[in-house]
Amino acid sequence: MFGFEWNEEEERQALLECGEARGKTLGIKIGKISTIRDLLADGLVTMEALKASGRYSPDELAAISKL
Repeated sequence: MFGFEWNEEEERQALLECGEARGKTLGIKIGKISTIRDLLADGLVTMEALKASGRYSPDELAAISKL
């Protein structure tokens, strides 16, 4: 058997670091996603307009569209 001690704080920190790394991989910061989501929610911009702009990769658009 293996000895294993679970530490909730260590797991939380590891998940946070993983999420930050994923955000960096996408090349878009959480604040930017949040701002774009706010614009979408307010009806000031559409997903079609974001796609047509060519400024965002498919991965970025997927992250933005997750409301």
